[in-house]
Amino acid sequence: MVFNNATARIAPFTIVVLLFAAQLLAPPLLRAADPPTSCSEATETNERGLCSESPDLNFSPGASSMGTGGALDGLQPPVPLATPPAGPAALQGTGSPETGSWRWRRAGWWDYLGSGLAIGATLFSESVYGEPASPRWSARNGLDEGVRDLLLISSKRGREIAEFSGDLLMAALIGAPVVDALTRLGLRDRNWDALWQTEMINLESFAFTSLASSVLMNSVRREKPYARTCAGTNCEDYEERNRSMPSGHVAFAFTGAGLLCTNHAFQHPYQDPENERLACGASLGVAAATGLLRIMADRHYTTDVLAGTGIGLVSGFLLPRLWHYGFGPPPPQPLKGRGARREAL
Repeated sequence: MVFNNATARIAPFTIVVLLFAAQLLAPPLLRAADPPTSCSEATETNERGLCSESPDLNFSPGASSMGTGGALDGLQPPVPLATPPAGPAALQGTGSPETGSWRWRRAGWWDYLGSGLAIGATLFSESVYGEPASPRWSARNGLDEGVRDLLLISSKRGREIAEFSGDLLMAALIGAPVVDALTRLGLRDRNWDALWQTEMINLESFAFTSLASSVLMNSVRREKPYARTCAGTNCEDYEERNRSMPSGHVAFAFTGAGLLCTNHAFQHPYQDPENERLACGASLGVAAATGLLRIMADRHYTTDVLAGTGIGLVSGFLLPRLWHYGFGPPPPQPLKGRGARREAL
């Protein structure tokens, strides 16, 4: 058993807090590891803040690059082409990798305050109201019963494996948008400003999911499907037996998947439409698998999973656009890979 007591129940919220605490420390540590910005006389600073060889400004038309009397006498050297910045900076105008050039609404004090209040309210809700003693909703319907009969794993060991697998998928999708932004904007591009703004978008969405899931679970107080077989306190997960609606696992999973899709749609980290769609579709597929595993483990009904899906889609797709990106079309991205070859033909 994984989430079977009061401490483990707030694990999803704890994961969110720990991930973003690590994100606070990552930029200064990575920046300290950057190469020095001062260059020698023979080098110059390029667009990524690195030192590169300068062109020979003393080259004269009469000089030979192949020796005296060489075949290339009198030729001018080619003008060096500037290397475009990699990653989102290439699509967001000019700006140093350290300061970036964030083109959407920036996080303000209200974003920090709102996220902190949401996380604090979630922890309060879980610690005070997280173990409802009696259900408010124990009625069943044909949809939930039919899907349960179809997907339920009969053995207790099998249900435990399905539950553990769902826990892993949820944790992976919580970390995915955070690690994705840190890897491409921090480690790859050294764009600390864009990294911070992106992580704030992630934090706000996860904070909303945390609060909405906790408040609904503790107020709706729907009896979980396995509770029908409980005898006194002899339940597989006694403390959670009246917290079925919505599925928090599914809400967090679809929030992470939605954030990956949304951030990639606007920032174009791959600069390849096919790869962007593939990454988005794969993350949504993992989130859907999380929902199936929760039903197979007898932890939620189908309608619980659908409710969690709705919360996650709002947090992952709607809120970032509402608060930061806007609802206009995403910026165009250059075609690469198979898409570029088809365009060339």
